[in-house]
Amino acid sequence: MNTLTFVVGILYEGGNFLAEQRRLTENYFPGAIIFPGGHIDDEEEPEDALLREMKEELEVVPQEYMFIGEFIHPDGAKNLTYLVTNWTGNLKPIEAERLVWVKNEQELTNQLDREMLRMAKSILGSEAFNL
Repeated sequence: MNTLTFVVGILYEGGNFLAEQRRLTENYFPGAIIFPGGHIDDEEEPEDALLREMKEELEVVPQEYMFIGEFIHPDGAKNLTYLVTNWTGNLKPIEAERLVWVKNEQELTNQLDREMLRMAKSILGSEAFNL
């Protein structure tokens, strides 16, 4: 069985993390509030996929980012997740219903996205959240 691999970008700014609410017409997690991302194409490097997906989904280009981990979905799909702390462009919900800035895990629909948020927060350190 061929396991799907996705790239996920978590944009961070001022104590908030950018998620998107998916359209209700989506086959994969309709209406869910999750972090943006998408499939890594055959022969594509994960960082190239991150840059492509953030441009396709949000109309931004990551400038500063770091790999924060590989997260496995219950169906076996892999999420290669990046924390993005600087980007160029104006955020637009190109493929989503709307963009949502979140602070807490409870604002996200899926357990896997909540795990990714915990990892991002631990990497940033608690000082980032003493607002």
